Amino acid sequence: MMYDFLPVSFVDFPGKIAATVFVSGCNFKCPYCHNSYLIQMREGIKSEKEFFDYLKKRANLIEGVCITGGEPTLWKGLKDFIKNIKDLNFEVKLDTNGSRPQVLESLLEEGLLDYIAMDIKAPIEKYDMFLKNEKDIENIKKSVELIKDSDINYEFRTTVNDKLLTLEDFTFIADWISPVKRYVLQRYKYAEGVLDKNLSGTGNCDIDFLLKVKEIVSQKIKEVLIRE
Repeated sequence: MMYDFLPVSFVDFPGKIAATVFVSGCNFKCPYCHNSYLIQMREGIKSEKEFFDYLKKRANLIEGVCITGGEPTLWKGLKDFIKNIKDLNFEVKLDTNGSRPQVLESLLEEGLLDYIAMDIKAPIEKYDMFLKNEKDIENIKKSVELIKDSDINYEFRTTVNDKLLTLEDFTFIADWISPVKRYVLQRYKYAEGVLDKNLSGTGNCDIDFLLKVKEIVSQKIKEVLIRE
């Protein structure tokens, strides 16, 4: 369910001034998760009514809505929530781990999404560090192809943490997902709320490692961005 929202963001929806909605509940266990309080289903601290009242008042400022989590595709009310946003003529960006391709397919078929950002956690062989259920691996593969075949704007993105992934891992990732429109490398930055300090470390990803990763994946993918 919807947990909270950020009234204005200039970074969550590329090219748009957006409001960002946080949905609680997630089926992954990413060691570096900085929204770990949203892994469990939680009662919202803001209501949907508060959010839509805000949107109506800020139609002259806000261009879109980013829906993130947690994992939004686990929320049974997601489609109706997005329809209500679209009825107000806002664009919608969805952040997802790709574990529910049937939800993505339904939203795409109904033209309810304008941008998808899917997290690529690791090469397939290392996904067990992030999954609660290994059956989701096949779903993740399906989502990658579904998004690539869609006609909307999208990005795949990986949080780069030199404690968890190697340079070789990024070669495997690039081979797996290419060709793609856009691949974003997000620099891991330590925060007190990360899920597993032992695995993900208490320091930021080394910048030289990040630059080497970009050099490697740029051999396979045309547009590679670093997001700090």
